[in-house]
Amino acid sequence: MAEEKSEKQDALPKFDTLYSKIANYVSAKVGNFVAFLFFIFTLGVVFGAVVVQAHPGIVYYAILFPAILGLVAYYNRAFATGLFIIFVALILLF
Repeated sequence: MAEEKSEKQDALPKFDTLYSKIANYVSAKVGNFVAFLFFIFTLGVVFGAVVVQAHPGIVYYAILFPAILGLVAYYNRAFATGLFIIFVALILLF
């Protein structure tokens, strides 16, 4: 039984261990995580307001695109990790 468990642990991709470390850290700091979620929500609202004023024709894309990406990220951890890295890079660049 112990050998099966260690084989499963060895079979996990590298980002799974990284993801579990990040998840453990975040779950230990729930208050910070909730504040971060509200910050991201605020950025989304500001982005939505800018899109509506500047380009009213693409409002539906601005609503559907994040929802579709969220669904894909929910079912695919590698995709979600990639999006997270892209978001962090964009935040650091701007």
